[in-house]
Amino acid sequence: MADQKISAMPSASTPLTGAELVPMVQSGANVQSTLANFGAYARNTFSNYGAFEYVDGVVTAPAATVATVPINITDQSKNVTLDALNSQIDIGVTGVYSVIISVQVDNSSANYDDFTLWPTINGADVANAASVIAVPAKKGSINGRTVLAVQYTFSLNSGDYIAFKWITTGGTSTIVTIPASLVAPIHPAAAGVILSVTQIA
Repeated sequence: MADQKISAMPSASTPLTGAELVPMVQSGANVQSTLANFGAYARNTFSNYGAFEYVDGVVTAPAATVATVPINITDQSKNVTLDALNSQIDIGVTGVYSVIISVQVDNSSANYDDFTLWPTINGADVANAASVIAVPAKKGSINGRTVLAVQYTFSLNSGDYIAFKWITTGGTSTIVTIPASLVAPIHPAAAGVILSVTQIA
C-alpha cells in the first residue's frame, strides 16, 4: 500500500474531518500533516481583513474643496490596520483585496448637490475610480439624504495604504452619522462611513 499510486487510491469519505493525513516535503524531508493544519495555514496566510467606521457626527467641506473621508473606529482587524491620524488603511500582507465603502450623505440645500467619492493608494488617485451622485434636495425641514456605496478590487503590496477623498459641488452636502433612535421605532445609529477591506487572493 505504501507504493500505491494516488490514482489507484479509493476516494475519501465525506464530509472530511480535518484529521486526514496529507504527505508533503518540508526542508527536504518527507513528512505528513493534517488537512486541518492546511486550513489553518491558509486562513492565517490569506485571510487578512479590516472593518472600520466613522461615527463622530457631521463632516463638512467647502464647495469644490477636496477633503479626506474620516475613519476613527476599528471593528475587526487582521493585518489590515487603521492609521487614525490620516484616516488611511495600512496593508500588512501582499494580496488581492476587496474594498467596500459606504458613506451616509446629507444635503441641507433646497437644490441637488453633486457628491464625488474616490480612492487613493499610497496618496495617488486611482484612475477611473470616482463615483458621483446627486444628493437629494432638502424638502421642508427634512434634509436630503442618500447612501453612496462602492466596491473595488485592488492588488496591494505590504506597506501600501488606502484612503478615500470626497468633494461636493455646492458645499451643502456633508458626511453625517445619524444617531440611534430613542423612541419607537427603535433603530441603531447609522455610521457616517463604513469600510471593509478583505483579502480575496
